Amino acid sequence: MKKILVPTDLSEIANRALDVAVEIAKKINAKVELLNVKVYPTADVGAYYSLYGASGVSIDDAWEDILKAAKKEMKELISKYSGVQIKPLIEETSEHFVESVLEHKADLIVMGSNGAEGFKEFFSGSNSEEVVRMASCPVLVVKDSQDTFQPKKVVLGVDLVHEEFIKKAIESLPLENAEFHFLHVDDGNRKVDYRETEAKMHKLAEKLGLQNCKYEIFNANTIEYGILEYAETEHADLIVMYTHGRTGIAHFFKGSIAESVVNHSKTSVFTYVEN
Repeated sequence: MKKILVPTDLSEIANRALDVAVEIAKKINAKVELLNVKVYPTADVGAYYSLYGASGVSIDDAWEDILKAAKKEMKELISKYSGVQIKPLIEETSEHFVESVLEHKADLIVMGSNGAEGFKEFFSGSNSEEVVRMASCPVLVVKDSQDTFQPKKVVLGVDLVHEEFIKKAIESLPLENAEFHFLHVDDGNRKVDYRETEAKMHKLAEKLGLQNCKYEIFNANTIEYGILEYAETEHADLIVMYTHGRTGIAHFFKGSIAESVVNHSKTSVFTYVEN
């Protein structure tokens, strides 16, 4: 991985995502691109114009002032970090925020989200879900406000078919001292041989070279609810899972387990598309 993209609206949760991205970049010797997308027109323009329009300031001038203020704030923010290359990017678009993010073809996207409750204009759960669904690279959605990103308890949501997403997490994140919880959710929709399933989880851990592991088969009405409940019960620091990256009508009818977990989880979530 050479390029980590951090979308930002310069909010507290977005700045926390930048902290995490910088930690990861130092670990894997990557550069960071900090992207602030300005969608024109926005509520910011209306608010600015209502204050200054009477004095002869045009909407275009108001927009330019907004961009200048963002550049200044980005420069001040980046100056707080050392030991890693951070490139500030401010882009104007009339399109959707998520499309602008995905155009950058990053090796890893790190973004903040407050989930279903949302935050400011861009970092609502719905946008986080869409980035997870549409991105072809791994996505780390940061939820917590810990001083450092050093996950101690990591929940691996496994179906015993997909495993590349675990490799990606190990390659990308500081998980050297983590305790890994292999989690298989039994939602009652298929017959699960518990002894065989646990044996397969043990075998997968050995194949990946992971130690300090626990293995759990958890009963729940849905897979996403099982992952969320288990992670909360265990006070997990990170959830790692794969996503199909569904689009179109298949997504409309089936939804995405990963998207739902990202939207409702209280802890950070790492996802990677596997088909």
